[in-house]
Amino acid sequence: MVERRLVYPVSAAILAMFAMFSLIWSQFYPFIMKTYSLDAVSPVALAASFSAAGNLLTQVLAGFIADRRGPKPTMAVAGLLYLAGTTIISMMFSHASWENARLYWYAGALTIGAGIGMYIGTLPVVISRWYPDAPGKAYGIALFGQYLSPVLISPLAAYLITSYGLKEAFTFLGAAIFTVIYIIGVGVWRTPPREMAATFANGGKTVSLKESIRDLRFWILFTVMFSTAIGWFLIMMNIATIVVEGLGKAGLDVEYVASSFVPLFMSVAAVGNALGAYFWGVVNDRMGGPLRTLPIVYALAGVMIFAFYLSYTSPSLILLTGCLLYFSLAGEPTVHFAAVPTFFGNEHVAKLTSILNTSVASSAIIGPFIGAFIRDVLGSYFFSLAIAAVLHFFAVGIVLAGRKYAGGGVNVQVREPEGV
Repeated sequence: MVERRLVYPVSAAILAMFAMFSLIWSQFYPFIMKTYSLDAVSPVALAASFSAAGNLLTQVLAGFIADRRGPKPTMAVAGLLYLAGTTIISMMFSHASWENARLYWYAGALTIGAGIGMYIGTLPVVISRWYPDAPGKAYGIALFGQYLSPVLISPLAAYLITSYGLKEAFTFLGAAIFTVIYIIGVGVWRTPPREMAATFANGGKTVSLKESIRDLRFWILFTVMFSTAIGWFLIMMNIATIVVEGLGKAGLDVEYVASSFVPLFMSVAAVGNALGAYFWGVVNDRMGGPLRTLPIVYALAGVMIFAFYLSYTSPSLILLTGCLLYFSLAGEPTVHFAAVPTFFGNEHVAKLTSILNTSVASSAIIGPFIGAFIRDVLGSYFFSLAIAAVLHFFAVGIVLAGRKYAGGGVNVQVREPEGV
C-alpha cells in the first residue's frame, strides 16, 4: 500500500516545478540582452547574485520559524514574495534605457530570491520529519520535481516570450507560482502530529543545535557545499549563454540557439537532473550515508564538466553530455539535504539545513557573476568551467580526508515508522 506520508515529497516535487523556475534564469539573458542591445553578459547575470542575496537574507529566518511554527506561515510569505518579485521585473520593460530598467531587474531578482529562501528554509521541516528513516529517497522525490522544472517552465517561458513578450511572461509565471504555493505549501503541508513524531524518533538520538555546530561533519558539509556550489551555480546560472557560445562556434544561428535549442537542451538536461536526484538519494541511503556517497558524486561531476566542454560545439553531443552532467550535479543538493537528519536528527533540521545553506547562498552570489565576468574578460567560458571542475575535485579531497576523523559511520538511526 502506498504510504500516506508520500503526499509530502510528491507535493513538494509538484510545487518545486514552479517554485524553482530560477533554474532557467539564464534563459532570459539573451532576450534581455537583445531588448537592451547589450554585448556583455555579466550585467544581466548579476541578477542571479541579487537573487542569491535574497535567498541568504530569508532562508535562516524561515528555518527557525518553520521548526517552531510549521510550514504554513513561511510558505504564505514565500508566495507573496514570488508574486511581488515577478511583478517588479515585469515593470522594467516599460523603460527603454538599461540604466533604468536594470534597477527593476535587480530588485525583482532580490525579491524572488527572498521567496526562494523562504521555500528552501521550510522544505526540510516537511520532508525530514516525515522521512527520518529514508531522507535520501524522500529528498530525491522532492528534488525530482524541482529538476523537472525546466521541462515544464523552459518551453513555457520561451512560448510566452515569443508570443506575448517578456513582461507578460513574468506576469504569468508569477501568478502561476503564487497559486501553486498557496494550494500546496499553505493548504496541504503540515508536520507530523506529536504522537507520530514520537514514533519517528523511537530508537534515535536527539542532537542539540550547539552540539551539531561543533561536530566536524557540520564543517565538512559547510566547506564542500560552499566550494561545489560556486561551480554548480557558475554552470547552472550561465548555461544558456554557455550553450549559445559553443554552438555559435559551430556556426549555428545565435537567435535560433537562444529561442529553440536552449529550451530543448534545458528540457533534456532536466530529465538527467531529475533522474539523478532520485538515483543519488537512493544510493545515499543504501551506501550508508553522505560521507560515503559525496566523493563519488563530486568526482563524477568534475569529470563530466570537462566532457561537457569538449563536446559543446556539437548539437547532439552537447545534449548527451549535458544530460549526464546534470545527472551528476543533481546528487549534490539531494545528499546535502539528506545529510542533516542523517547526522543530527530532526529536532533542529530546518535551522541546521538553512544555516548550512548559507554557504550555498553565498556561493550563488559569487558563482553566476564570476562565470559571466570571466567569459566577458577572456572571451570564453572555458576557464569558468575549469574552475567549476577543480572545485569539485577539491571537495572530493576534503570529504576523503575529513571522514577519517569525523565518525562518518555513526549516523542518527531511526526505525521505519508504522501506520503512516
